[in-house]
Amino acid sequence: MNINDLRMSLSLLIDRYVTDVAAKARLNSLVARPQVPAKGILAELEPFLIGSISQTDADIVKEIAFHFC
Repeated sequence: MNINDLRMSLSLLIDRYVTDVAAKARLNSLVARPQVPAKGILAELEPFLIGSISQTDADIVKEIAFHFC
């Protein structure tokens, strides 16, 4: 997974699971930073993912954590 894959994956997760408009905008602004704070973004995504994440998306989260945390 490279930085472009990271950005695409995080954007997908944010769009799919974050329901709060302000939180979505803030998280997307973090994804756009030159140095993506992947660990912080995943931590902020966690409340939105609990109980509703698909296995495929859980695998994406694990891959992000493995490569960037």
